[in-house]
Amino acid sequence: MPVARRPLLRPGDGIDSQEFVEPVQLLQRIMIKLRLLPISQPINGRFDSALEKAVKIFQMENNLQMTGIVGPETWAVIDRKLGITPSPSPTPSPSPAPSPSPQPVQRYPVLQRGDGIQHPDLADAVKTLQELLVKARIFPANEVVDGKFGPNTEDGVRRFQSLNNLLVDGVVGRETWSTLVNGPVEVFEPERQGGLSQFDVPRIIASIPYPDIRAYARDSVPLILQSCLDYGVTDLGQIAYVLATAEHESHLGKWMTELASGWAYEWRSDLGNIYAGDGPRYKGRGFVQITGRANYRYWSGRLGIDLIGNPELAANQDIAADLLVLGMRDGSYTGHSLNDHILGSRQNFVSARRIVNWLDRAEHIAAIAREFLRALR
Repeated sequence: MPVARRPLLRPGDGIDSQEFVEPVQLLQRIMIKLRLLPISQPINGRFDSALEKAVKIFQMENNLQMTGIVGPETWAVIDRKLGITPSPSPTPSPSPAPSPSPQPVQRYPVLQRGDGIQHPDLADAVKTLQELLVKARIFPANEVVDGKFGPNTEDGVRRFQSLNNLLVDGVVGRETWSTLVNGPVEVFEPERQGGLSQFDVPRIIASIPYPDIRAYARDSVPLILQSCLDYGVTDLGQIAYVLATAEHESHLGKWMTELASGWAYEWRSDLGNIYAGDGPRYKGRGFVQITGRANYRYWSGRLGIDLIGNPELAANQDIAADLLVLGMRDGSYTGHSLNDHILGSRQNFVSARRIVNWLDRAEHIAAIAREFLRALR
């Protein structure tokens, strides 16, 4: 019996992420066959609460960790239940030649999107992954190795898997690690601890009323929340306003590069655009759309990244999240900082607009911040 596609599946897959509809449908059929879902269950490809409950029961009955997530270990037990077994290894010759002592096999954790962000304890393993992707020329030599498995790293993993005829699921398991290091490996499922556990991230994302923005928020909100924690922005009012600013300025990642050409900024000395072509080269990018050679130079020094030579890096969500939080925390954009307007019971969301763009659309953004604050509490 051929083995069908086995990606890592999580609650919510197939609902906002259409690429997982088919494997979730397969999982639903399996749960029905195992009598963990009723035969009347619709095969709709939506990893809803009913399917999550069925998965957890299956995991409990088979002495697996009850995560509700269908990863390699759960798939392996499912395959055994269904009678799907790997091809037998070739029979060794009766008198094999003596071989040298085997080298220790390296062990790596199975990595997926969110590791190093929601789970900072996995940051070193993610850095190793990113370095190997640079070595494999999936990423350029100047790629930022930050230990955050965000959408950019996931895209790199998928490209590597596609080029090497591996299962393209964005999850770094045994075969992907083995191909990256060009040798045998052992893998294990890590215990994912710490990070964003204090936040109800799905609730925060669900509070956004626009489906197109919610689709981007799935990637960007965890990154922004983690950057807030990394840089000591823990006041809920401040976090709410940071998220509201990112939603207004870039739709939480939908528009990471300014739609206009940038020629309107040409020869703008107040922005530091003193060379031909600086206008379009240094147009707005990131969650707050930094603009102008002077701002790109400032943030190059602040973050230790060459944004002058590589301005497109400002649109990388991992970098943009740090740039957003640090700039608002420290008053880098206009001289106004988060503490000037929001701290504890003082929550002047209207005047806080001065942090980024004076009072432009101040009431509108304040309303967004109030909704985020309700979701954060």
